[in-house]
Amino acid sequence: MIDFLALSPVLNMLLLKAYLTVKKGSNSAYSAQMKNHNEVLRCFVTIREAYPSEIFDFLLHQLRTREEYVQLGVLSVWKHLIFRQSEPWLNRRGEIAEAVNYLLRKQDLKLKKSIAELIVCMASSGYLNKTTSEACIEFLVKQCALASTRKRLSEASSAVPEKPKATEMPVSIPAKKELGGQLRSLELRRVCETGLLLLAGTVPAAEVILWPFLLKMLMPVEYTAALDTVCKCITEVLKHKRSRGEKVSIDYSMTSNIPEPEELFARLLLLLQYPLDTELASRVLTILDDLGPIFPTAIVLLWEEEIPKLKAYISNIDVASWQQIVWEDMIIHLLSDALGVVHDPEWIMSFGNALATHYNLYDDNQQISLLHRCMGTVLQKTDNEVYVQRMITLMYQRSDVSNKINRGGLATAMGLVASAHLDTVLAKLRRILDNHKRNGFLRFVLHFVKPQKIRAVDNVFATLALMYGYTASYAPSSGIEARIEILVGSDMLKGFLKVKAQASKQAVLSAINLLGQAVIKAAKNGTVFPLKKRDIMLNYIISLMEKDEKNSLDIELQHTQEMALDACATLVSVNPKLTSKMRDSVLQAAFGFFTLPMSLAVSDTLFTNLTRFLCTILLTSGDDGKSRAMQLQFLLKRLDEFASSSMEYERERAVRTVLALLQYYRALCFPGSCYVGCTGSYMHLRSSSDTDQSGGAAGPALLPPREALRLGERIVAFLPRCTDVSPVIRILAGQIITILCNMVMLIPDPAGAKSTDDSIELSLAITALQDLTDSTKGKTDGSEVNVLQRVVDAVLNLLNYTEVVAALKGCKIAVCDKVLQSAQGAMSALTQIIYSRGSQLREGDICKIARNLFEAAAIDCDRHQGILAVVCSLAEHSVAKVVFSEIITAGEIELVDDLDKRKLCRFEKIILAISHHEKLSLIFLEYVVDILDHAPVFKEDDAEKGNISDHLTFPMSLCQRSQAATLALQEILRGANDTVKQAVNQCYPRVLCCLLLRIGSIQESISIDMQPLRDMITTIHVFSETVENDDMGKVLFTDGEQRLSGERWTEAVEEVASNSAREKPEEVTNMCTLLWPALERQHDCQRAAAAAALSGLVQHCENTSILLGSLVEALTAHTSDESSTVRLLCVRSLVQMIKRGVTAFVPEALNVIVALLEDKEDEVANAAVCGLSPVIQVASAEVVYPMLLNLCLRLSILQTRHLESTRAAAFEALGSVSKFATGVQLGTFMEQIHKILPRLVFHVNDEAPSVSLACKNALRSISPLLHAQDIRALVNLRTFEFGRSMEYDDFVKEFVKHLVLQFRDKVDIYVSCAIQAFESPWPVIQANSAYFVGCLLSRVRDAVSVAHYVPQVSNLLMKMTTSSPSALVRAKSTLALSQIMNEMEVLNT
Repeated sequence: MIDFLALSPVLNMLLLKAYLTVKKGSNSAYSAQMKNHNEVLRCFVTIREAYPSEIFDFLLHQLRTREEYVQLGVLSVWKHLIFRQSEPWLNRRGEIAEAVNYLLRKQDLKLKKSIAELIVCMASSGYLNKTTSEACIEFLVKQCALASTRKRLSEASSAVPEKPKATEMPVSIPAKKELGGQLRSLELRRVCETGLLLLAGTVPAAEVILWPFLLKMLMPVEYTAALDTVCKCITEVLKHKRSRGEKVSIDYSMTSNIPEPEELFARLLLLLQYPLDTELASRVLTILDDLGPIFPTAIVLLWEEEIPKLKAYISNIDVASWQQIVWEDMIIHLLSDALGVVHDPEWIMSFGNALATHYNLYDDNQQISLLHRCMGTVLQKTDNEVYVQRMITLMYQRSDVSNKINRGGLATAMGLVASAHLDTVLAKLRRILDNHKRNGFLRFVLHFVKPQKIRAVDNVFATLALMYGYTASYAPSSGIEARIEILVGSDMLKGFLKVKAQASKQAVLSAINLLGQAVIKAAKNGTVFPLKKRDIMLNYIISLMEKDEKNSLDIELQHTQEMALDACATLVSVNPKLTSKMRDSVLQAAFGFFTLPMSLAVSDTLFTNLTRFLCTILLTSGDDGKSRAMQLQFLLKRLDEFASSSMEYERERAVRTVLALLQYYRALCFPGSCYVGCTGSYMHLRSSSDTDQSGGAAGPALLPPREALRLGERIVAFLPRCTDVSPVIRILAGQIITILCNMVMLIPDPAGAKSTDDSIELSLAITALQDLTDSTKGKTDGSEVNVLQRVVDAVLNLLNYTEVVAALKGCKIAVCDKVLQSAQGAMSALTQIIYSRGSQLREGDICKIARNLFEAAAIDCDRHQGILAVVCSLAEHSVAKVVFSEIITAGEIELVDDLDKRKLCRFEKIILAISHHEKLSLIFLEYVVDILDHAPVFKEDDAEKGNISDHLTFPMSLCQRSQAATLALQEILRGANDTVKQAVNQCYPRVLCCLLLRIGSIQESISIDMQPLRDMITTIHVFSETVENDDMGKVLFTDGEQRLSGERWTEAVEEVASNSAREKPEEVTNMCTLLWPALERQHDCQRAAAAAALSGLVQHCENTSILLGSLVEALTAHTSDESSTVRLLCVRSLVQMIKRGVTAFVPEALNVIVALLEDKEDEVANAAVCGLSPVIQVASAEVVYPMLLNLCLRLSILQTRHLESTRAAAFEALGSVSKFATGVQLGTFMEQIHKILPRLVFHVNDEAPSVSLACKNALRSISPLLHAQDIRALVNLRTFEFGRSMEYDDFVKEFVKHLVLQFRDKVDIYVSCAIQAFESPWPVIQANSAYFVGCLLSRVRDAVSVAHYVPQVSNLLMKMTTSSPSALVRAKSTLALSQIMNEMEVLNT
């Protein structure tokens, strides 16, 4: 036999080849090397048969060498030899185990893999026992805990952020040079996992070394990654035990360091935290169930019911919807139930101690948070105050208050403890608070010295706040009431509300929220009390809801504001009731979130909380339907601002909020209605039985009155959104309108007035609205207007009169919507409403609607055309005159206050819109004319103070309505298109007559303000342009203001009327018909204007008996008018008619003239006497003869008037009437002629040529009646004609000579007439009369007669000679005296 020593060199070479280095399937060299490898191993098998002890010693020695491949070769050979035949070395298995243990410290992965394979082989072959196996089994478990590349599924949890387990190394992406090592590590882990599972499942002998040692492997935190495999192995072992009928038990006296049941429960409970990562949670639940016998019996019975539920919950995990916090709550619930059934305080405290040891094991905040909660649950179940105090101190010491997850778990735990040990917890919190209050000055200094350290102080206060909050939340209601001062003490709030970091603020907000919920919970339990310092906390929340100065919104700030809204919703729910001032402050801050720009990543949670807050405000507004309806309207009004914003994101946010509010309100007040908004045929109201079972629905008191819903206002507020540019907003708006209508339908009619048919019709309308809303979802085909029309049709069937009016009154915001398309849609909807229901509107409502439309047009001038189209529709389909009245009122406002012009649309634009409307143009023009025709010049209250003449004593103010109407008429005429021109032509007579009469009205205001007159001149000028009458316009174009403001203004009126009649003779009759009633008006100037206009028109009147008869009647009736101007114009008009050949009315005209000859006003008398001759010329003897003497007397009076034309006309008329002196009246008439005859002679030499000529003509006409041929011949001389020079003195001498010869008996009459002329105001007449009387007395040859007259005449002449200022009078008087004296001398001699 060969010596073994001689084989050593060969064995060394074979060991290098014993380890297979080429991987299977890698290349063609694998098969060749595999053959060599097998041959090498076969060699060692052969050698062991010859030298079993020597080869064992050789391999054992080589195993301790430092050459890696030698060790690998030895392990490969050993594995092969033990597996092929284990008996030869079985007695030396201890040495092998010792050698393997020596290698367990090696770090080479290939070596570890070979060791692991050898351990599995040894365990399978019986080479390991309890003593030698522990290190080997632990080695396998340790390799199973190598880092896994499997991605943690917990990242998908919305409630839990991505965090690796504290016991796992973070998974990193290896570099290329490390990839090989990573793959070998995975292969090693796979080998160890497979080996352990094979041992547990297929090797019965391995059960001895695995149980209960594997329970010990559950505890080390560094093996957590291997626990999935360990749990599988334990499950397999226990399954084999149960299959053999063995009881699961642990003999702690036979084993060392095996964890107690409390320790196992604590460890396994915490391992349940992440069911998404692996199947570990499910396996842990299985192990807990399998290990039941080692736990108290009550727990086992509980688990039999609870563990299957937990398994079922995590068996169908939906990663997208997974909520980690819910799962952790289930874990805590499982623990609480388990401890609740255990009535052994010592076991519970032992379990708590086991949990406490885990604080040293974890550094993951999520796990520590769960550990805190578990510890709080344990302390909740024990009565040992000392133990509780020690543990809560440990919990606080081991917590990381800088991490919000950690402090959240700590605070929750404190709350759980407080549920059973409130005073203990409060005392602990007070000690912590007092400790930090001592550092108050340090905190102040840190703000300036080390600002970064202030965060640590904030973290403490944040944690304290949370602990106070959860303490209040979990504490009994009775305990809360008794300790409310401690929970919200001013000292506590003073510190808590000063934190700066967002995370700390969030903690404080959570505490405030929990505190409020605690008070609410207490109230539900029957313990009602107010929350002190509530307003302080609300003010703090308001400050947190304010916008950041930088207009930024990071994730933490956004989360803070979300929590602020949530806390705010809680606080407003508690007592005392929120004041209006505080409510407004909170709402103001909350509504600011609607304006957050889209550039900021605003979460949906923020607006969800905002909606919840608003719903809470609504809920706490009152207990009756009316109060809640009022609060709803208040909130909706505030939201309207954002719902009509120019920013789409603001509108969408607001509309969504409104929809949610309405849904909540409907569910609140109409508990039988569908919360999701089903209406019509979609309604599925709960039955009465369902209502009773649900705890009682709201009674009728919760139903608001229909008017409280303000359906009209709400509908018109959201009609613009139905045509919004955003399809989402359109759909939401439709749903809002549907809900509003649905709520109205759910309110019962108190009077029961609705008939069945009406109810069916309304239900069909709701159904149609719901169908329409559903059909438009997602559509953006541009048919918004058609949809809106259908919506309005459906809504109109539901609205009563009051709601329609409210909708129309609320049109201002709708038509001024910042979105053009929406505004246009609102205009279309309003037009449709007015078309359908406008005829039902009352005048008062129409006024307000029109006024709102005017204000809207003024606010948004870019859309005034569309708004004014709505105004036109309102006028067309309601009471047009009411709308027109508001238009004029708008003009009044512009005249009164310039500031109001900003509130009203420009007056001119409204006028143009109405006047250009085909159906409204004419009636609007007539309305404006009617105002001008009847509006007073001054305000009515001013007119009552006194007459116009008293305006210096009583201040008068002009009536703006008439001024506005004047401006309106101007604008109508100035912007005339074909429609306006047609309207003007249709009512041409009325417009012109109105303007002419208005000139008369304005005369009363000229002394106060000239502007009305200027406006009227402009209006007449524009009117002349419109009707294309240039002559009319020229009358007042240059000096219109001077003419109309002067005393002869009626002449301008007359001229305008005359030009108009000349241009449109066919309208004269109509104008006359309109004017003569104006002669009955109250004011003098108006009657004068009417008379002046008639005076201009009669020149062009057609010779129709009906018209002229009425006209003469009217004119005749007003010849006795109080106004002299009216009298003058009336008589002038009558004379003009006669001049035009209208002789049928001569008697009436002559009677008028005769009556006016004695008028006290010279102008009137002048007009009458001037018209007398033309009338006399065409009058018949039958007409003149009866009044001949009367005429003669009246004319004699007028012959001495100062007015030249009057004197001339009187003398001329005297000559005209002389032809009618016949018959029995001739003598009497001649008596009057003789009295007038000297006057005629005097005025032949009148300074006024017209008077002189009239006297000459009169003398010629009268001379035949004198029957004195010499006189007749004298007055017919050519020198007596007009324009020829005449020696007056010679004429007088000659005339007197013939006069004395023919009419000596009339000398006394002539002398008397001459003496009267001495008082004439004209010096030439005085001189003429003096010379006449001198000549007359010098021709009288009768001494008696001369003696009778000489004294009186001489005295008067002497007086005139000495005192007359006129040289002519003095000269003529002297001459006359000389003539008389000469005649006296002759007579004396």
